[in-house]
Amino acid sequence: MARKTKGLTQRNQFIILTNGKNSEQDYFLALRAKGRSIYDIRIEFENAAPIDLIKRAVKEKRGSNRIWIVFDKDEFPSDSINSVFADARKNGIGVAFSNAAFEVWLIDHFRTMDQEKTARELRLELDRLLKNQGYSKGYDKNDKAVHTEMFIPRIDEAMHNAEVSLQQRILEHKRMSPNVKDLPYCEWNSSTTVHKLVEALKLESR
Repeated sequence: MARKTKGLTQRNQFIILTNGKNSEQDYFLALRAKGRSIYDIRIEFENAAPIDLIKRAVKEKRGSNRIWIVFDKDEFPSDSINSVFADARKNGIGVAFSNAAFEVWLIDHFRTMDQEKTARELRLELDRLLKNQGYSKGYDKNDKAVHTEMFIPRIDEAMHNAEVSLQQRILEHKRMSPNVKDLPYCEWNSSTTVHKLVEALKLESR
């Protein structure tokens, strides 16, 4: 039986910390609403750089709590991002990282990302894809409905596409740098590990 603290089943608590106030937070709220999990899922926004996001995650981690942080490369220095990955590994915290932006993951709902794009180019590509799929409003970070209508129903396709893209990069990295264990996420433009977080949530359709 799970150990309880202040009325909460501690073992089953799953916390998602993100510094993305719009797309990221809205996406996971929509995902939680559509799926059923064995975990008590909390989604919280923290207006902070990745280095501060991991500090809060470390403080939040108690007992068997599962904690993941969600953030993008944006303009943050690679050295700073790499230290976040190191701290996360040391403290047993999951990382859902997108380079350069969360829109890489959203595009994966329609096709595999195999081109390097800036954050602006990713938004334009997603806007085009949504309109081609009949979503006339296109892409707007403040549009909450798009997640329920266009993204969540395609979650299986997104999981597949993101994993294919990631494995291609991992294989190439191992071929080019067989003695380097740490994966160079900051060098992999238009890649994401958000699907690893979705997988960890163990969601089932309601």
